[in-house]
Amino acid sequence: MWFAKKRRRGATALKRQPEPTPGQWKATWGGLLRWLGVVLVLVGVGYGLWIGAARLRDPDAFPLRHVRIEGELRNLAEADLQPVAAEVLGQNFFMADLDTLRAALTGNPWVEKIVVRRWWPDIVEIELRERIAFGYWGEDEMVDVNGQRFRPPSLRQPGPWPRLSGPNGHEKALIKTYEEVRALLDPVGLQLTRLVQDERRAWWLTFDNGLEVYVGREQFEQRLQRLAQLYPRILSTQIGRIAVVDLRYGNGFAVRWKTTESPASPSAG
Repeated sequence: MWFAKKRRRGATALKRQPEPTPGQWKATWGGLLRWLGVVLVLVGVGYGLWIGAARLRDPDAFPLRHVRIEGELRNLAEADLQPVAAEVLGQNFFMADLDTLRAALTGNPWVEKIVVRRWWPDIVEIELRERIAFGYWGEDEMVDVNGQRFRPPSLRQPGPWPRLSGPNGHEKALIKTYEEVRALLDPVGLQLTRLVQDERRAWWLTFDNGLEVYVGREQFEQRLQRLAQLYPRILSTQIGRIAVVDLRYGNGFAVRWKTTESPASPSAG
């Protein structure tokens, strides 16, 4: 008689799990370890940078010791700038406030443009362009060659300086007119020292020999041409007696003498 061998219901055969191979272990943990290494390196670098930055910010480290001034000085002197620049000496090379220094130096009226920079290891360099004065403006100001008015604390550059006066905003126009008058009248012996444009826009000229000339508002160039012709032929011989010449006449001029006499009648030109 044959008997069939019965299997238990629900029973399964147990299989032995294979041991992980070295390749499988590396695939599972190798990437994680690599990322961990990268993180540790970044942490180390960051800590080193933090320590280095703290060292660079140390007020007692890398002190500035020297100030170097570059630029042509005429009315400025290093003695004017050194006390201001000395404020940064001893400060940390990297942390010194050069913007404040630049602003303080720019406050000097003679300074037109300035650049402040650091030079390793301990130098502050000040490169500046000094304002070039043209002459006096009004009673207590000066004007530079670009028509900018300023009030200098001192004037070391020798003169003589011309004197200009006119409406606000006409600075460049007066400088241009002054140069044109000099070019026309210097050759005939009249050296202009003062040029005034009054509120009515009328022109007054004063020369180094004391002669004053009233040109008026109109026909400025034509009247100056007339003066250039009249002075060597007629006026120069009487220059010691003449106070003012008035050119506001179509074909002549009027003279006011230095005595108490009444002004002369217009003369034909």
